[in-house]
Amino acid sequence: MSLFDAVAAGDLARVEALLAGGADPNPFDSDGRTPLIIAAEMGHEALVRTLLAAGADPSLSDRMSESALIKAAAHGHGRVASFLYPHASEDDQAMARTLLQVGTDFFNLPRSQPEPPDDFRRKLASASAYVSSKLGDDNPAERLERLHRAEKNSKKP
Repeated sequence: MSLFDAVAAGDLARVEALLAGGADPNPFDSDGRTPLIIAAEMGHEALVRTLLAAGADPSLSDRMSESALIKAAAHGHGRVASFLYPHASEDDQAMARTLLQVGTDFFNLPRSQPEPPDDFRRKLASASAYVSSKLGDDNPAERLERLHRAEKNSKKP
């Protein structure tokens, strides 16, 4: 069983055994994801802690340029995001706060400055995605689409 298989299965004991046996905590799969990114996306708090302790690099990103923090936040895993938050870039931290759509007190995520109004942030993100797509960079447009989906899902009862 590979480290990716153990993480996907949520098998903490196997992940610990593989890491203790010298497995690299930072391999990439065909999508450019690391085991930490997969664990964060799935919300496996214990796996994220174990991988971080074993030297997994939280700043690595997949082919979509999304880090483990962004994956955790996009899937609503606030506790997992709180472990990854201190290791992230300012851009990823800002995106995580936006994706989580909650106050900083609940997840204890510090804000460096007040957030702009939602309408302004949406317009700015839309303009940025439009310009980026015209320049041939589709990743910001895909991130914007995920943000809109996250907003719609958070408003459902």
